[in-house]
Amino acid sequence: SIPLAIQMLNGTKLPGSSNRVKVEQAKFVMKGDYNPKLKPKKKNNKNKTKKKKQDNMLDWRDRAGGDDLRPKHAKIVIMKHCFDPKEFLEDACMITEIRDDIRQECEKLGPVKKVLLFDRHPDGVVSVKFDTHESAEDAVKVFDKRWFGGQQIEATQWDGVTDYAIEETAKEREARLASWHKFIGDGEVDKPESAAKQASSESTILQSSSLDQTS
Repeated sequence: SIPLAIQMLNGTKLPGSSNRVKVEQAKFVMKGDYNPKLKPKKKNNKNKTKKKKQDNMLDWRDRAGGDDLRPKHAKIVIMKHCFDPKEFLEDACMITEIRDDIRQECEKLGPVKKVLLFDRHPDGVVSVKFDTHESAEDAVKVFDKRWFGGQQIEATQWDGVTDYAIEETAKEREARLASWHKFIGDGEVDKPESAAKQASSESTILQSSSLDQTS
């Protein structure tokens, strides 16, 4: 308690000094007269400014342009009907060829950060992440309703929610392995696991990557 602290500490000497400590109960006195009509003083805005900066850093919106509040996922363009997944059962190398062709065309509109091909999606989905919103918007205008590989593309900006990755079924895996062994000239489908891993490596990388990995 306060009286006990005063009793024990008041008048004691500090170690290595002849000075004595004076302890007394604190007194709080208001400066000036209290006027309830006066507005309270404004608080320090340093903490508020710091919090605002932190919120901006974690925000999902781009603020490089100051007033540009477009979401980051709007830089990603989703293109449907770019391929038929059945084509990859006959020739897995087509995955790389189609991806490179789309990247080459998209780079005419601006820098491209990533091209992701969802090789098991029935709609033949490809996602393209551009460096700027403007390039993504131009890509939608250029590629929507455009014909590619005998199919008409449907191009839109990603909604930031839809996940186009589809897991491979056991039946699909068996068919893919059979196609792979046929491609390398090996009729044994059930044996070498190393060949199976080699056949699925690129497809697994494409399906496990996230649309939103960025920048």
